[in-house]
Amino acid sequence: METLITIIIGALVGTLLGLLGGGGAVLIVPSMVYLLHVDEHVALATALVIVGLNAIVGGAQAYRQGRTHLRTALVFGVSGMLTAYLGARISKLIPGELLLIAFSVLLLVIATFLFRRSNPVNTPVSPRPVWHIITVGTGVGFITGTLGVGGGFLIVPAMVLLVGMPMREAVGTSLIVIAINSAASLLGHLDTPFDWWLIGALLIGAIPCVTLSGRFGAYIPADKLRKAFAVFITIVAIAMIAENVYSHLG
Repeated sequence: METLITIIIGALVGTLLGLLGGGGAVLIVPSMVYLLHVDEHVALATALVIVGLNAIVGGAQAYRQGRTHLRTALVFGVSGMLTAYLGARISKLIPGELLLIAFSVLLLVIATFLFRRSNPVNTPVSPRPVWHIITVGTGVGFITGTLGVGGGFLIVPAMVLLVGMPMREAVGTSLIVIAINSAASLLGHLDTPFDWWLIGALLIGAIPCVTLSGRFGAYIPADKLRKAFAVFITIVAIAMIAENVYSHLG
């Protein structure tokens, strides 16, 4: 039964990454902690492996479909590599409960901005100076490294809100950035005791779903994707905060 649950979690992660360019770690981290009873730091490191590999598959597919801005992705991703590594090392010093609470609060902030943002699919990409993209990429790299996740839940809103990219292109571009950030962050977690059986079961569910959802996602209106993403991360954040409060009061 545990194996089946793990595969289902992987499938949901792959689906979210393919459709939304993020959300995989938002689901996989609390699922491993609360359903599979995995240590918080191990769950965060494992999420990097799963989300990173799925991002490579989904990013390659998005590139072939013309849904990526490769230059922006490379500048954004490379600028955050060092800070992602530093953030990953710092996260080792932070209690797992605090990491999950910070994770939840950040999700609520992002969801608020996404609910208020209007960015139709046909809105042209507004040019941004390179220093602007580097600054945003550096900050995102540090935050995602500290939280131990690929960062799609943060990268997609950053692409839309701060870089001026339409939602559909932001989804595809974010997958390339996720792959880069995940690799850099993973270097800071190499001393983590990985459960390779768990990783394998998650990948069995995730890889096929990220491919299928990436194809169907192109037919869903961008504004609906943005709102769905905001609703999803709001629900996850509230559930995680409630769980942490309940566990401490209990």
